[in-house]
Amino acid sequence: MQQSERKWLTMIVILCTVLGIFGYVWKQRTQVPVVTVTLENLMAPFTYGASRFLEGIHTGIAIMDDGILRVKDMSDIEERNAELEQKQVAYDELVAENIRLRQLLQFKGEQPQFALLAASVVTRDRGAWTDTFTISRGSVDGVEPNMAVIAPRGVVGFVSDVYEHSARVQSILDPRSATGVIVQRPESRIASILKGNGNRPMEPQMVNIALNGDVLKGDTIVTSGFGGMYPKGLLLGHVKDIVTDEEGFVKHAIIEPTVDFQSLEEVFVITKSFTARPETPKLEPKLIPRTQRDQVEGAKGTVQQ
Repeated sequence: MQQSERKWLTMIVILCTVLGIFGYVWKQRTQVPVVTVTLENLMAPFTYGASRFLEGIHTGIAIMDDGILRVKDMSDIEERNAELEQKQVAYDELVAENIRLRQLLQFKGEQPQFALLAASVVTRDRGAWTDTFTISRGSVDGVEPNMAVIAPRGVVGFVSDVYEHSARVQSILDPRSATGVIVQRPESRIASILKGNGNRPMEPQMVNIALNGDVLKGDTIVTSGFGGMYPKGLLLGHVKDIVTDEEGFVKHAIIEPTVDFQSLEEVFVITKSFTARPETPKLEPKLIPRTQRDQVEGAKGTVQQ
């Protein structure tokens, strides 16, 4: 036991002595070149390896930091791009709305003969046998049934149902609609009825035109004013094609509306017209004087007293 302790004590003393000598020599390495060169040659591999190892760790940490920063920067850039894109979309929408409103104001100023109420399209109900939409104006705004609805590019339809804060509009494309129209060309002035076509929803027809009726492709079609719902002279569309009825007695004119119903967002309701309408004469029934024959034989279809 004592021998083992002596061995360990001896080894510790020798190790301390060697370390002391090594430290002294290292401290005096500039004065003993042989020792310095030898020690540097011995320590060079370890120093180089340690340096490369530490440099690799530093490089790895730098790469990781750079990668994390790049990911963060990319995330910030994508977020910023998304924000800028959203702002651009909002700006474009604002510009488009501003252009539409300017056009609406200009159109309203060009129609002094009408009192126009602007309204937005809220919902749409479009099918094979119906074409209606809801607007953002109702009875509280003065909207009443059968009022004409127009847009800057032409006739849209009429108010079919009225609610407190909204109203339903039946467009001229609805197959149930029947609008009095006339060919604007002075040489023609053919009058007819415009009806929606369920088979071709975007192409209403001017129906039941006589075979010799003067209607040509490209003719402008306007409201005739018959019936009193639509004022006379409102633009509806242009003749796109002319087809003969299957029985060959009449022909139909296919109309291309000037209003783009696919992108319709705002409309005007004609609440009042300042155009003077001709007064309807009050006709009193007049009896035709009886002829001598009537007096003798009695009028046909009557019983003599």
